[in-house]
Amino acid sequence: MTALNTIRLADYQPPAFTVKHHEIKFELQNHGEVVVSHVQKIVRSQPSHDESGWELPQDKHVALHAEHLAFDLIEINGKALDAAEYEYDGAQLLLKNVADSFSLHTVVRLKPDDNKELSGLYRSNGIYCTQCEAEGFRRITPTLDRPDVLATYRVRIEADQKTCPVLLSNGNPEGQGELPGGRHYAQWYDPHPKPSYLFALVAGNLAQVSRRITTPKGKKISLNLYTEPAFINQTAFAMQSLIDAIHWDEERFGLSYDLKQFNIVAISDFNMGAMENKSLNIFNTRFVLADTDTATDEDYHGIRAVIGHEYFHNWTGNRVTCRDWFQLSLKEGLTVFRDQEFSADLGERSLERIGDVIRLRAMQFPEDAGPMSHPVQPQEYAAIDNFYTATVYEKGAEIIRMYHTVLGEVAFQQGMKRYIERHDGQAVRIEDFAQAMSDGGEYDFTGQFFHWYTTRGTPKITFTSSWNQHERSFTVAAMQDIEAVTPPRPLVIPIRLALINRSGRLYRFADGNYEQTLLLEKNSATWTFERADADLIPVLLQNFSAPVYYQHRYDNDELAAIVSHAPDGFARFEAMQILYRRLFEQALKKPRELRENSAALYDIMQAVLAHDKRSEAEKALLLEIPALNTLLNTLPDPVNMSAAIAAHDRIVRILALKMRRNWMDWLETAPVAASPKYNVKDAGIRKLRGLAEKTLALFEDEPFRQQLLAEYQNADNMTTRMNALLALNCQHDAHRETALADFLERYRALPLVVDKWFAVQAKDESEGALARITALAEDAEFHPDNPNRFRALVSTLMQQNPAVFHAEDGSGYRFAAGQIRRVLLSNPQIAARMLNGYAIVSRMDDARKAIVRAELEALAAVENISVDVREVLERLQRGLQ
Repeated sequence: MTALNTIRLADYQPPAFTVKHHEIKFELQNHGEVVVSHVQKIVRSQPSHDESGWELPQDKHVALHAEHLAFDLIEINGKALDAAEYEYDGAQLLLKNVADSFSLHTVVRLKPDDNKELSGLYRSNGIYCTQCEAEGFRRITPTLDRPDVLATYRVRIEADQKTCPVLLSNGNPEGQGELPGGRHYAQWYDPHPKPSYLFALVAGNLAQVSRRITTPKGKKISLNLYTEPAFINQTAFAMQSLIDAIHWDEERFGLSYDLKQFNIVAISDFNMGAMENKSLNIFNTRFVLADTDTATDEDYHGIRAVIGHEYFHNWTGNRVTCRDWFQLSLKEGLTVFRDQEFSADLGERSLERIGDVIRLRAMQFPEDAGPMSHPVQPQEYAAIDNFYTATVYEKGAEIIRMYHTVLGEVAFQQGMKRYIERHDGQAVRIEDFAQAMSDGGEYDFTGQFFHWYTTRGTPKITFTSSWNQHERSFTVAAMQDIEAVTPPRPLVIPIRLALINRSGRLYRFADGNYEQTLLLEKNSATWTFERADADLIPVLLQNFSAPVYYQHRYDNDELAAIVSHAPDGFARFEAMQILYRRLFEQALKKPRELRENSAALYDIMQAVLAHDKRSEAEKALLLEIPALNTLLNTLPDPVNMSAAIAAHDRIVRILALKMRRNWMDWLETAPVAASPKYNVKDAGIRKLRGLAEKTLALFEDEPFRQQLLAEYQNADNMTTRMNALLALNCQHDAHRETALADFLERYRALPLVVDKWFAVQAKDESEGALARITALAEDAEFHPDNPNRFRALVSTLMQQNPAVFHAEDGSGYRFAAGQIRRVLLSNPQIAARMLNGYAIVSRMDDARKAIVRAELEALAAVENISVDVREVLERLQRGLQ
């Protein structure tokens, strides 16, 4: 096996040539072939002389990215090139001895029906679609396919009018009309220079809904949303989410849309969640389609967040883009922060923040602790597709949030304004963002703070606190474990601190505020507060002000006080998490003492459930026991996975048993959702009810299971129906099978809902579960070529069913590897991402490592695997040594 070609940030060089403008014609043929005629204006971008006037050596050749293209024509300035004037090796088109400025005309033929990788131009369900980020445009036509080459685009699309009545590309429409033979054309022009990864084309038989809006600043925009005709009636919420995002971005960030139209297309077969192509966002249907009968409250929440995310990219990603792919978090981390703030402003802020942290701890913290760990600004890669990770997105967003925490809203927005004004229309670096935020004089983010971008691992902070009776002062001390990160060094840690006493009274700091933001910039620091009472409790890292592990020796009464009285919603949640972690660790070390140790936690849980000033949504978050993968984060290596699975099951069942009567009583008097439609309050009620039902379903109680089946059958919304189905899924019996059979029959024509049917069964932990899951992989409804369906079964098993996936005999590992093999060559991007599920095994016992090593070696032996798959396999194999 040849060595991977590693691309390094240190080797970055500006392009010797750039492209100023593209004129592209796509002829979509009735037999499925696409002819792409492309004229581009290419000019030298290297200076001819240095600052002293000396002539600089000039590249005489230009290498264009061009993957697996079939050329009909290659012309420069109207002259066809002969064989001596170019070379093509299947990956690059090398043009020899070119002038400083020239016009290149190429014609290539594509077969989008054969494109199962869903990268570049492909056709699915009769719809032509592109996915060009990160490096898909080179599979469509030759060009300088790199993010620091920005150009304008004019695109003409010609197709059969009957099969492709809708023809879309970036920018504003320039014209449309009929052609001979029942064909027609549409022409689009995007006046804003953009990199090729933001190019998009969609053509097919699509239904459309439209809205014309006037924004708060008076901007008039035509909004259009397209999807397959059968699903167009499920797009109202997505359209409203888009309108909300446009208004919010003007009001909160002062950023207005810059074209006449904004178009969204929802596609069934799509590797990603969505793509922010300039003015033509392409979405996985999962993040667009929703109605009360087919989508859960969680689906609605995800749609609003992702619609917002892709729209917000118009400025943070499109108008200001990345110089190179090492700067990926420049757009993604910043835009995730923006979509989190959007959701918080439209929802319940503290609950949104808790959800952010749950995702961070479930996805990014384990990534930072395993073989796939990398800095937010990677220094090298073999395949950039492998770095669309939780670290780049979620940890990147946490770094942006730390800017906001340090600066405050007003100064942060001033920094954002500087950043946009300074770099509009440019391809820039993360360093440029840090500089813009620093230039207001509030804080220098270009120095030690910038280490957050170039450091691997999750910092660990130990806090202590003490009261000085003689001085009547209270001291908080913090110490960083610098060996927890690579390279070892202290990072800047913003600490949002409040102090409360056991009855809930807040300490007022010297500046009159009830909260302080402290900065830990060295290995350790102490802060002392005067005129303090003896029973103060530090409430640390409010709003989770830094993405770190931290500990403080709270006793149970102090944690109970924080849960009851802390002013910060995350702090209340975190106090419960500490209690759950302690009980889990006790279940590992001293299982015989577990019932006694759980008593204090039970007292707090029943107090939370009875609390009349907490929303049902917050109660659900506080009372839900953390997932095993999250609890594993703080365990030392090697993790005894069998013991951990048993310990988690033990605490779940003991706490369920203790809370059984409380949950039953609550269900009898529980508030009722006022509407089956999605809204924050009713979603919270349904969430807490679902937790109650799933907890009670752990006990084999025939009358209760009959009640669950009746609730499933009579549900007036998908959340209630799924709550009942997930509760029934806790036991393998006739009630479960009846509900599952009904669900498939009821929703067979709705692919996204059938995905839920697969995902529910992938969570099955009961005896014989893997045999049933294996049978599902051969079911007529299982389509491995569809990314959503594949993720629903395989990814759900790997990420959410540890008892089956991590079975001691290796059967779960073998099943997952067998499924990944099915898409290994046809869709390597999905295969590479699924392989990441094995990373956690690097923290486990030698026996499990050996089983996974064997599976990975077998996959690595497959001929013609892609670079992205090879890179992941090699990193996993090193981690399993």
